[in-house]
Amino acid sequence: MQNTLAARYARALADAVREKDALEKTAGELEFLASAYRESKPLRDFLLNPAFPSSRKAEALQAIVRKGGLSAPTGRLVQILLEKRRVDLLPDINAEFRRIEEQVLNRVSVEVTTAVPLEPALRKKLAESLEKFTGKSVRLEPKVDPAVLGGARARIGSVVYDGTIAARLQKLKQKLIGDQ
Repeated sequence: MQNTLAARYARALADAVREKDALEKTAGELEFLASAYRESKPLRDFLLNPAFPSSRKAEALQAIVRKGGLSAPTGRLVQILLEKRRVDLLPDINAEFRRIEEQVLNRVSVEVTTAVPLEPALRKKLAESLEKFTGKSVRLEPKVDPAVLGGARARIGSVVYDGTIAARLQKLKQKLIGDQ
């Protein structure tokens, strides 16, 4: 049920902003709000606690909206979520809105994990290669994990392309020990 509600809110917001530039801006704003909600336990506790009056919650959220320079549609969404006691849907709405944005803009998010941060030139080259591979515009989501040792692992949706040294070593180990 929550995913259905989140999808409805995300679709309504996407319909409200319509233009591509506004769609991208709103996606960034939702990402900001969702990450603040996810990463701040005190904020989450405050917003979800029925002991605090709605007026104080509204003031706090409006301060975040103003301070973040968020657009009117995003601010209105926050207000509606607060009124309906559905602020907990923010992360799900964000994920659904990203899906809508990617569909409209013919874009795909690719999580790329490397042992060290990518240099800008290599990042650009990787994005270009992935764009040719997918046939879509690519939004790289770089992650650093020293355990990969070298190479890269790319996740596009639920599909993982693992070109890391750690994966190659694991395959070699499996070949050497066989099916025991």
